[in-house]
Amino acid sequence: MDKMGKQFSQIINKNNLRNKINKITNKDNLYAIEKNIENLSENIENKKKLYKAERSKLSIYRHPLLISKYFCLYLIEALQKIGRFILSHLIALTFLILLIISGVYFIETNVESDKLHVIRSTLIWYGYWIMLGVLSSIGLGTGLHTFVLFLGPHIAEVTAAAYTCGNLNFKVFGEGSFICSGKPLSTPISVLSIYSKIKMPSFLWGLGTALGELPPYFVSRAASLTGQKDQTISRFENINENSSFADKVQAFIFKFLRKMGFFGILLCASIPNPLFDIAGILCGHFLIPFGTFFGATFIGKALIKNTIQSVFIIIVFSETVINYILSLISGYPTLYNFVKNAIEGQTKKFKANSTGSVEDNGSGIISIIWNTLIITMISYFVFSIIESLAISEFQKLKEKELSIIVDESKKKLNIKGPDMQVITEVADVAFNYINSKLNNFDKTESMEDLKSEIDMTNNRPKEQNNITDKRSKPRKSKLYKNKY
Repeated sequence: MDKMGKQFSQIINKNNLRNKINKITNKDNLYAIEKNIENLSENIENKKKLYKAERSKLSIYRHPLLISKYFCLYLIEALQKIGRFILSHLIALTFLILLIISGVYFIETNVESDKLHVIRSTLIWYGYWIMLGVLSSIGLGTGLHTFVLFLGPHIAEVTAAAYTCGNLNFKVFGEGSFICSGKPLSTPISVLSIYSKIKMPSFLWGLGTALGELPPYFVSRAASLTGQKDQTISRFENINENSSFADKVQAFIFKFLRKMGFFGILLCASIPNPLFDIAGILCGHFLIPFGTFFGATFIGKALIKNTIQSVFIIIVFSETVINYILSLISGYPTLYNFVKNAIEGQTKKFKANSTGSVEDNGSGIISIIWNTLIITMISYFVFSIIESLAISEFQKLKEKELSIIVDESKKKLNIKGPDMQVITEVADVAFNYINSKLNNFDKTESMEDLKSEIDMTNNRPKEQNNITDKRSKPRKSKLYKNKY
């Protein structure tokens, strides 16, 4: 393939081997390298196909013990890394811990208990929403949908309380929350006034979603800096007619982001987009500056998309829309009574809170269904994370096995003679090429593709070339032409 040939030629030029190659006197060593590379590439591709088949069968529901094994191996490796980090930064971490303890002790001893309680509850409340935002986007496509499960219902509850109380004189968290107080306002409750009541939880949740997009960015950036190619990038670059619709959509987003840059990231972050993880992977791989990526992500998620979603929930659960929905379903008595009783039950709860006679509605069918849904989705999220980490550990172990195969093959080369230095450099280039392909099980290279990049046919001994000519037409060398 011409593209591969050009890439390999660039590697040769970068290593200053262009003029040295034509001076090689003993071509037997070059032929030995070619045979070694051919056999190695065939072995590697067979292994990659086998590993890909094994990986496709890995599922926590079909093979829970196998997933548990790789997940435990991941945890062991992660704990070892954490332990090494702690030991290497022991003094700095000790100083930081002592500083935090001193600060907490100073605040505890010098701030009034009432104010201290307010500070604690506020920090916990804000941290709660940031954490939910992170969980919503950190799962690489399997994040917990915390807007639907937590923030959306919270906004709906605040909206319902505002219309029930007729004002905004109620707390939304902590002790005494959602208790109506004061007289209803003479003017109608507006959408913007309700939004001002939930703007901080909404903003902090959006901030958390932006922070949750950073792991794919940093992982992909680290891989790019070490010369590796992310599997997702490779998959998107090799989309064909047989690819699934989801892959084609992701490939379109990939090309769009690559072309538009900052404004592409901003646009994708500003709309509900479960495929936004591609943006982090793409920006990390192409070393887009952190400020550009996170700036666009923060503006899109924490300011634009978040505001649109919050205002939409407020409008949907406003008094006018609720009455309109009830009028639409009035012809269906069962459904109408179910929705109306649910709304009236919520209204009674707010009014009961204001008088101190709170009724326990936790046993209601709506509460049971909602709690079951939350437990189910959280369980699915946890299982998805475990499966994802286990599969990543499986792939890491298989990549190490392939690296060992490459290293052992390289050791078998017995290069001697006056051309040893140049031949060694050529061999290193060839083996580095193979190493760069080890982290992608989704794409396999044929031996012809590899020979197009590392073609040494014309450098074989004449006896070997005569044998080859009888079977097929000999290739023209791309590395040892006179142009080099």
